[in-house]
Amino acid sequence: MIMNPAYVGVFLQYFLPTMIIVVIMLNRITLLKVCLFLIKSVSQKLTGVTDTLTRNIEMNMDQINSQQFVFFTRGGNISNLNLAMLYVQDNEQTNRMKIVNVIPEGAEASGNLADDIKFLNRIYPEIDLEFIVHRGEFGPDLIQELSQKWAIPPSFMFMRSPKGDFRYSSAELGGVRLIM
Repeated sequence: MIMNPAYVGVFLQYFLPTMIIVVIMLNRITLLKVCLFLIKSVSQKLTGVTDTLTRNIEMNMDQINSQQFVFFTRGGNISNLNLAMLYVQDNEQTNRMKIVNVIPEGAEASGNLADDIKFLNRIYPEIDLEFIVHRGEFGPDLIQELSQKWAIPPSFMFMRSPKGDFRYSSAELGGVRLIM
């Protein structure tokens, strides 16, 4: 080494890589265990993060889909109800809907309406329909009352075009949507 120091450098260039390979070969199992431990640790961290993200996304989807909509009907016309169902299915992201028939005090609800709702339940199984007969007068006060009672904003309520003798403008209804 003293006589030819340059040879020492060449020797080390061959000796050190050879020794590293020999050490790796003799400790393969230990090194593989270390690699496995590192992979499992990283995987568990990622799994925890992805599980949390998945739960949050699913919770948000459920919240969006569970938002109820309200359709006010005068009753008696299944084609209008079907149009409302098609509107909700095509334009809204929900799986829950209340169909409300507002009738004056002392009047009787249409007998066919409950049967029509049952029929629509079979046609649209992905939408949970709830049929409600409400006694009173349809108007802005009723809309505000039901909105507060059910925690459904008036913008999530809709009705078909009113008849010519309807006393309220669409602005007075507080955001109830009209579907044609």
